[in-house]
Amino acid sequence: MKVQGSRFKIQGGRAQIDGHASLITNHSPGFTLIECLVYISVFALVMGLAMQVFFAGRDGSDRLRRNADDLTRALHAGERWREDVRTATGAPRVIEENGQTWLAIPHGSNVTVYTHFKTGVWRQEHTNAPWAPALAQVKASRMESDTRTHVAAWRWEVELQIKDDKKRTRPLFTFLAAAAATQPEKQP
Repeated sequence: MKVQGSRFKIQGGRAQIDGHASLITNHSPGFTLIECLVYISVFALVMGLAMQVFFAGRDGSDRLRRNADDLTRALHAGERWREDVRTATGAPRVIEENGQTWLAIPHGSNVTVYTHFKTGVWRQEHTNAPWAPALAQVKASRMESDTRTHVAAWRWEVELQIKDDKKRTRPLFTFLAAAAATQPEKQP
């Protein structure tokens, strides 16, 4: 057998090319079964760790989104309450009746009423209007007069229910407002 001008012979497991002898083996470069199993187990370990990190990040992202939603809901409700107190035509008053506490805010001939009932704060726009939820998932709510030197201010303290056991802080909010009818006139 000739290979590009050289002589190639095989005799007894030895090959000769141009008079040089070499040993032919059946070993080809590649992976053994043990090496392959080691690579598969290392890959599985890395993928398992990556999946744990991914799901931990996703859970953290979901908790952050829920917290941001709670914050947004509370701030919208608080701003609406502050607007009701600021636009009051008379002094708001707290009414306690049958173990229920109400904050009545006069607006001309109508009265806007807030109350905490079960797990929500409810708002009634005027006397004949239906009750609408102002803020849901509330653990505690308290609206009271906040005595100041020159202004009759009102304070609303609200605590939302905790949905997540991993939460380290309680969702507490405090809103302050001064009724326009009770604010002192500006001095020139």
